[in-house]
Amino acid sequence: MRAILLITALYLLNPTFLVAQKTTEEEYVEAEKKSNTNQKSKTPFKDRLVFGGNLGGSLGTYSYFQINPMVGYKVTDWWVNGVGVNYIYSGGRGFTQNIFGPSVWSRAYIYQSIMLHTEFEYLSINLKAPNGASYRAQAPVWLVGGGYQNTAGGVGFGILVLFDLIQDYNSPYSNPIIRIGGMIGF
Repeated sequence: MRAILLITALYLLNPTFLVAQKTTEEEYVEAEKKSNTNQKSKTPFKDRLVFGGNLGGSLGTYSYFQINPMVGYKVTDWWVNGVGVNYIYSGGRGFTQNIFGPSVWSRAYIYQSIMLHTEFEYLSINLKAPNGASYRAQAPVWLVGGGYQNTAGGVGFGILVLFDLIQDYNSPYSNPIIRIGGMIGF
């Protein structure tokens, strides 16, 4: 038994074996660095940017209009992070409301055109007190959900179904929130 352990130890400590293993590890690390460098240099920053947003509205006794321009950065082929700005106008029968605020979002494409989406908005809302005085209130909104995006030729159109997890008293949203929009740069 000692003889087998001694032969195994001598074989593993053989300088030729160690050099060959070290070379293999060095080659692997070097190849990995080269691959990462090539991957990053293949796609310039400006080509990783995506632009888009959502647009919606309705006209009638009660009118509603929303615009939500967005810009994002493709971290990988399946993961995009970005920022946006929201503006919502609603009004009717002597009532008007203007809502605006920034947002940050992240989107992961989990299977072809199927995506998961999360977004945090911080909205500023003009409201009227019972005595008729106007004031501004803030509403944090955390939207989480998923959807489908059809992409062809660098342009994508999609639909999202989102839920406001915070459901702040001043939030203009009621669950579920359905958004239809698009992106350029995919």
